Amino acid sequence: MTHKISFNGENLRLARLLSGISLNELGERVGTTRQYIHQLETTDKKVPTKDLIEALAFELNVDARFFCYPIGNHVKEEECHFRKLKTTLVSSRRESAARATLMNKLIEIMEEHLELPQVDFPQYEIFSLADSESASIECRKYWKLGDGPIKNMVRVAENAGAIISTFGSVSEKIDALSLNRGRPIIILNTKKNSPRIRMDIGHEILHIIGHGGIETGDRETEAQADHFASHFLLPRAALVREYTSRSKTRIDWNCIYSTKIKWGISARAVIYRLNQYGLITPSQYRTANIHLSKTGQTKEEFHDEKIPLDLPELLPSSLDLLLKSYGKNFGGILNELGIRAEFLASLTQTEDLLLPLLEDGDFPENVTSISAYKMQGGSQ
Repeated sequence: MTHKISFNGENLRLARLLSGISLNELGERVGTTRQYIHQLETTDKKVPTKDLIEALAFELNVDARFFCYPIGNHVKEEECHFRKLKTTLVSSRRESAARATLMNKLIEIMEEHLELPQVDFPQYEIFSLADSESASIECRKYWKLGDGPIKNMVRVAENAGAIISTFGSVSEKIDALSLNRGRPIIILNTKKNSPRIRMDIGHEILHIIGHGGIETGDRETEAQADHFASHFLLPRAALVREYTSRSKTRIDWNCIYSTKIKWGISARAVIYRLNQYGLITPSQYRTANIHLSKTGQTKEEFHDEKIPLDLPELLPSSLDLLLKSYGKNFGGILNELGIRAEFLASLTQTEDLLLPLLEDGDFPENVTSISAYKMQGGSQ
C-alpha cells in the first residue's frame, strides 16, 4: 500500500521567494526545469517525488514537512504598507509579502509561548497633513514621551507591541514596510543611515495608527506618513526654538547640524521644515539644497554617525530566550513551522546572533515542545 504524498506548492513559493532564489536557479540546483518548479508552485495537480521534495527542502533550509501543510492566511501585497510603492519592483514586493506571511506565522506561534508586550497603538482618522501633525502630538502624549528628543524609535514601537525586523538582500530595493494584523510588524532597511531609519519607523507608525484598511503607497498617504514622522521626531514648537537665526541671506549650518544631532533627524528634513514654517526664505531653501547636493549629502550627510543606530531588540531577545531556555529546537517552534534554524535566522535576520550560539552553545536537548514542557511543570 502506498501513501499519497501531500505537497503545498504555495509553501514552496514562499520559501523560494524568502531565499531570493529564482525559479531557474532552484530548478538547476535540484535537477529539474524552471517550468516544472513554476508548475509545482501554482497548481495542486503536480506532486513531486519524495527525493525531489527532500532536495527542495535541503536547498531552501526547511524540512520536508514544511511543504505538507498550508501556512494559511497569506499576506497580500495590498495589505503591506510599502515605501515608494510605485518604484518598487514586482519581484521585491512579492519577496517582501512572502517574508511578511512567514513572519506573521512565526509571531502567532511565539505568542502562544511568550508574553510579548501588549499591543498599544492609538487609532486616528488621518485625512490631511494637519491630521498627521495633530496625531504626532497626541502620540507623544499617549506614550508619555514628553516634548524632548526621542532617543530610540525602535523601543517606542516595540514598547507599543510592534515586532520590528529587517530585510535581507531585498533591502536595497524597498525602504520599509509595515503590516498590521493585530500585532503590527515593521520591516526596516538597515542599509540606510540612522536619521533615515528613524524617519522610516515614524512613517510606518502613522500607517499603523491612521491607515488601517487603506491601500497606501500613493502620494497623499505617503506625504501624510512623512509629515507625521518628521513632526513626531521634531515637534514644530521645538524646531522654532532651536533655529534662532533670522538672517534672510545666510543659512545657519551650525544650528541645523546641532538640531539634527540633538533630535535625530536629517539636515534635509530640518531645512524642509524651516522652509515650511517661513523661518528661511525660498532662496535660502533652494541654495541649502544645492549645497547638500554639491557636498555629497544627497543620501549620506555630515554627522550621521553621531546619531545612534536604532536596531530591533524584541524579536532577537525573544529568540535568544527561547534558544537558551528550551534548546536548539526553540521549544518546538522549528517543528511547528517545519523549518531549520538557518531558515529562522534568515527570516528574522538574526544570523549574527543565533548561528554562533547554535554552533557553540550548550543548550537543553530534551525540550522538544514548550507546551509539553509547561504541562510537566518545567521538568522532564
